[in-house]
Amino acid sequence: MAAKDAASDTNDLKTQIQHDLDEVRLGQARLLLKRTRTSCLIVEGVILYFTALIAFSGHPVFAGIWLVLTSLMVLIVFLYGQAFRSGITAENHKRYLRGHTLISAMTGLVWSGLAIAYLDPSSTLNLFIAVNIVVSIALGGMLPSAEYRPTFVSLSTGMFLPFSLFWLATVDGPARLIGVGLLILYGFGLLVSARSELQTIETLAAERNRRLNQKLQEQNRKIEKVSAEKSRFLAATSHDMSQPLQAQGFFIRALKEEVTTKEQADLLAKIEAAWRSQKDMLQALVETARLSSGAITARTSAFDLADILSELEAAFAEPARQKSLSLSIEKTSIAVETDRVLFGRILRNLVANAVKFTPHNGRITIDCHEGRDGVLIEVSDNGPGISEADQARIFDEFVQLDNGPDPQGLGLGLPIVRQLAEKLDLPLEFKSQPGWGTRVGIRLPAAQRAPERKATPFPEKAIDGSPLILVIDDEATVRESLAMLLTQWGCRVIAAASGNEAKRILSWANEAPGFIIADKRLANGEDGIDVIAALRDEVLDDIPAALLTGEVYDFARLADLEDVTIIPKPAESETLRAALDQALEGRTAN
Repeated sequence: MAAKDAASDTNDLKTQIQHDLDEVRLGQARLLLKRTRTSCLIVEGVILYFTALIAFSGHPVFAGIWLVLTSLMVLIVFLYGQAFRSGITAENHKRYLRGHTLISAMTGLVWSGLAIAYLDPSSTLNLFIAVNIVVSIALGGMLPSAEYRPTFVSLSTGMFLPFSLFWLATVDGPARLIGVGLLILYGFGLLVSARSELQTIETLAAERNRRLNQKLQEQNRKIEKVSAEKSRFLAATSHDMSQPLQAQGFFIRALKEEVTTKEQADLLAKIEAAWRSQKDMLQALVETARLSSGAITARTSAFDLADILSELEAAFAEPARQKSLSLSIEKTSIAVETDRVLFGRILRNLVANAVKFTPHNGRITIDCHEGRDGVLIEVSDNGPGISEADQARIFDEFVQLDNGPDPQGLGLGLPIVRQLAEKLDLPLEFKSQPGWGTRVGIRLPAAQRAPERKATPFPEKAIDGSPLILVIDDEATVRESLAMLLTQWGCRVIAAASGNEAKRILSWANEAPGFIIADKRLANGEDGIDVIAALRDEVLDDIPAALLTGEVYDFARLADLEDVTIIPKPAESETLRAALDQALEGRTAN
């Protein structure tokens, strides 16, 4: 297996190298075609120069022959380029280079053949002109502008080798060494041309990288633009969707105090279950967006597992009862260390998934195992199980398997589990078999410090002292539902739609509010954070506050606000009550 992987990696590397080489050759072919006209003009100038020299040396007829044949080769080069005037592509560049190399070899042979025909060992001027014919054109291939080395090799080989060998065979005396020098120049030219081609390749690679960087920067700008638009859309959508759900939740909680019969209570429980389902779906969407954006920040603390397991039992006892499920939770008192809120969300999603897909009269268990490598919590069920092929997909967003008679949700529960586990660096174990059920385990580090004290649930009684609570929300239904709920808790309520309205009402009041509940996103661009700060400056600088927010991306920044409790919307009434009790208890103690 390892040998196959190594062979596969080698083949992939060879393929990549070949692809890169093809890209370079494509660039070289395009440079050759682009410079064809200029090269032809330069060579034709050299031809005219030697035509004049040959004519003035007393060989006008040969000068004419020289002019015609060499100019014909220049014309062939030019016409060959014209045949590709539609452009060099990945499909035709190799054919173009092969043809160009062949024409260069023919050019070299024509030039060397004419030089040999012109050579007269008895004439010094003749020897000088013949050597210059061969050397001058071959030197061009050594210049950095020589784009394609095989072209130079074919040209110089066709020129130098026949002429040098003929020189060595026919020229006597010290001048014979010139033939050796021409061979040395030929070898030197091959070395220099290799360096010239390397410079060309580096230039092409640099240009290619520049173009790729430009494309990458353009793509990054597009991605940033789309991401910003997505952020604005999600922020607006989560806020607008959470507002009516928030009002519904507070109204439902207030209505609980008014029901008088079992039938009314059962009907209200069904309404609350439908509301909770909507709330959970919205929270799943918001959480997925926040995880994708990196807006969630983990805050490690030590806590007792028994507390969070008791919360799970309270949350899922009724849904499990409705499906006649056996929900068994081992409430072991073990202190662990991670982000309590995010870990609680992981367990809630796992248990919710188990409740959703386990058939009636099924069994769900939550077990805890303490060992040297930490604490393992396992959520198991005897549901339909998941095939091995589907197990690779279930942690992808918006994937729903047809494993239940009544599919619900958006397919975001397990993806959120995976992302939160990665965020907290907690190993996730997953085992499932069709017909036998599913077991999901998550391993936590044991706490190295004393666990934090869990806040006591608020009692079902009025708050002492009838505190004055200031509610600021631009939605009338949210203000009304909050006012109704707070009144049932024994609070006096001032409700305002904006910061300015709150200031005007407070200017008539005889006392400062004991607590502020403000929406983060108010009408006309007003921000709840600024409103709280302004009221503290004007009324009392240590008023505790709660900020209700449906914003997706601001949680990390909001978490640093002094004496402000951040409550994601739509919020449970219990969450608000706990924040209110804690704040008022702190003011009483002070």
